[in-house]
Amino acid sequence: MWSWISVALSGYISIYSYKNKDLQQSLVFRLVSLGLLFVLLLSETPASFAPGKWILASLLVSMVADVLHYFKQYSRISFISFLAAQILVSVAFWMQLSGSIVWWMPALLIATGIVAFFLLLPQLDKLIFPVMIMGGVLIQMAWAAGQSWLRLSTPSALCGFLGALLFMVSWVILAIHENRQPIKCGEYLVSGTYLLAQCLIVEAVLIYN
Repeated sequence: MWSWISVALSGYISIYSYKNKDLQQSLVFRLVSLGLLFVLLLSETPASFAPGKWILASLLVSMVADVLHYFKQYSRISFISFLAAQILVSVAFWMQLSGSIVWWMPALLIATGIVAFFLLLPQLDKLIFPVMIMGGVLIQMAWAAGQSWLRLSTPSALCGFLGALLFMVSWVILAIHENRQPIKCGEYLVSGTYLLAQCLIVEAVLIYN
């Protein structure tokens, strides 16, 4: 319980600091939140549970990506790191799947992604290619998480699916807020959904065990 309270408090301070333009403090407490999630997962997950290892790796890469994002000259490397973190999460979901595929799930996600892309298209300009890549990675991650939930129907799988969807929501809000038009409390929504997504992914592993 205290671990989750610490994560939530660190996340709140990070979001509040970002809102008040104290980017350095925001970064520090964001790293604290992710670091606490890493320690919590490391201490509670058996070494033999392979998906847990991939999530641990994704948290480390996410922390690196956050640090690089703070330094604007490393924006491309930061973007690649964020992609790598989402791919690592995806691997954790895909490795739990077997059997037939429910095709309406990817069809629905792809259709939603296409609609979002065309809504943002007038404001994307030179960001079209990165947005397409990030969208593709997030869609396949949500697909894997959704397939896992449909097959297992467990609280763990549901947490994972909700976490994957929140990653998508966070990305869409960020794209709209920074490239189309500012959203009221956009900073809170972007950071809040991102941190909540990370918490749900970690909780999915903890519940599974």
